[in-house]
Amino acid sequence: MRIFPIANANRWNASKAPLIGAFVLLSFSCGTQDTASNSASHDEKSPMQPLDEAILERPNDPRVYHERATWKLAELDPQGAFDDWELALRADSSFALAWENQAEMLFQMQNFEDCLTKLEGCLKHSPESTTCLLKRAEFAIHLQQFEQAFQYLNDALRLNDQLHEAYWMKGRIYATTGAEEKALSSYQTAIEVNPDFYEGFITLGIFLAERSDPMAEEYYRSAMELKPAAVEPVYNLAVHYQNENRLEEALALYREILVLDPENATASFNQGYIHLEYLTNYDSAVHWFSEAIVRLPYYHQAFFNRGLAYESLGMNSSAIEDYSQALRIKPDYTVAARAKERAITGR
Repeated sequence: MRIFPIANANRWNASKAPLIGAFVLLSFSCGTQDTASNSASHDEKSPMQPLDEAILERPNDPRVYHERATWKLAELDPQGAFDDWELALRADSSFALAWENQAEMLFQMQNFEDCLTKLEGCLKHSPESTTCLLKRAEFAIHLQQFEQAFQYLNDALRLNDQLHEAYWMKGRIYATTGAEEKALSSYQTAIEVNPDFYEGFITLGIFLAERSDPMAEEYYRSAMELKPAAVEPVYNLAVHYQNENRLEEALALYREILVLDPENATASFNQGYIHLEYLTNYDSAVHWFSEAIVRLPYYHQAFFNRGLAYESLGMNSSAIEDYSQALRIKPDYTVAARAKERAITGR
């Protein structure tokens, strides 16, 4: 199996073995010091030499192959890392870190079939790997094999009852199958186990907002505290306010998003939509839809809605131009075609 470079190749380093060695840049100059420099360079070890020596000294120790694999991954050599984890498994087939890292690498490459094979191997030879159990449960959820997923999750929790991801995944299953109370309980357990679980707060916010539960606001604000620079919880809360007709609060949050992310076209569009549909403030609607178009020139919905605002202002020629532009971007945009015909015929 060949592995090709992938993005964020060093993502495994933090929780695995430390990096060993560092590149040394040798400079060479003319003169009497040149001989001394050259002599010193012969004594300088390559970054991988200590790792190779450790493998020669302890060829049956899977940890030394793992250390070299981690170093290779940091040096953007995923194939070399993958091969070294394979050597680690030849040394000890129960070495969970090798299974886990190979499976994660394949998953990131979207090579799901081989990833699943690695996970099955992991659970056969290292059945106490909670990492492999959780990843295997994720596959089962995706395939809607919920009974299998519960089995993997329960096995993981028997090994470690503090796995917030396991409770969160249980919540996903319950939510999908309509067991709403159990879903809510599982989601809440996930953030109780790990109060820093950002995704858990986001999920709870969405779950409750879909049910018009005012507690959604609390969970979105907790997510905002965990990641102050994140747009997602601010946007979700703004949409929640908008759906609850708390329009001024929604507009304030959309403006806050533009501070966090000045190029965010959706935050501009949503302000235009509120002014168009809720406040009937058509001049402001034109302004904000125009701001959305500046940020995203092919935003066909922004052209269409700005056309509606122009039409409401009696500026039919501008409306027709915007409807036409929306249709140039998306020729099968039926509502724009109907609006254009209406603006042209005056009916």
